[in-house]
Amino acid sequence: MSTLGVVVFSLQGMKHLAQCLESVRWADVIVVLHAGDGEPSIGADPRPAPILQKFSPKQEIRQFCQGIKTDWVLHLWGEERVEGELSEELRALCKAELPQSPLRYRIPIRSRLLGRWAEGSLWGSSPALRLSRELEGLAPGGWWHETDRRLRQGSGLLRGWIGDYSSARLGDGVDRVNLVSSLWAERLQEGSGSPTSAAMALRSLRVFVRLLFMNGVFSHGLAGLTLSALAAYATLLSGARVWEAGNVRQIAG
Repeated sequence: MSTLGVVVFSLQGMKHLAQCLESVRWADVIVVLHAGDGEPSIGADPRPAPILQKFSPKQEIRQFCQGIKTDWVLHLWGEERVEGELSEELRALCKAELPQSPLRYRIPIRSRLLGRWAEGSLWGSSPALRLSRELEGLAPGGWWHETDRRLRQGSGLLRGWIGDYSSARLGDGVDRVNLVSSLWAERLQEGSGSPTSAAMALRSLRVFVRLLFMNGVFSHGLAGLTLSALAAYATLLSGARVWEAGNVRQIAG
């Protein structure tokens, strides 16, 4: 029987971290990586007791995850929870023989937006590559490194859902976009440099179209349209902050 560990990324101000941890309390190991000031709110006496670590997007994720020696690793944002059907699928997967299972799995995500559930997520595309053997494919910024062709191909798909509360209210969604875009901007700055305005616009448009049409969130009406627009805005804002940082340095110099 294989084992499962969970890495939870926590940002300052997240309101549903305790529910997230409760939804995976059956896991063998839980590591909470917290970015920002203060201590994360993990609830009263969660079991198993999570390993708490402070980190910044510029730091290497793997060094904080040394406590995870499990066969499978699932990664979640602190506003997400593993819903019941997905929980059962994960438990069944741990009972299967490893050679008979794919190396990694994608999981559909739906977000609570404007009082209803819409398919898709402000954190990225859906279904998302969230489950892998050990720490394989976990990028330094906390996302699965899907630019690697090896990770894009041959993934299984679980039928259950990850529930995302990050946009329970539209105001919360906009605040979350501003915070997450700052973290994405830091990752972009460590990459190939400041993107051009055309590249930023095209990237934002691609995110909007992918969420709205390829992931089918248009079928959820206003909630789906708002979710796609916010995700595109987050992408555009991240690039704009990188451009601003580079140009401010040039002017100051």
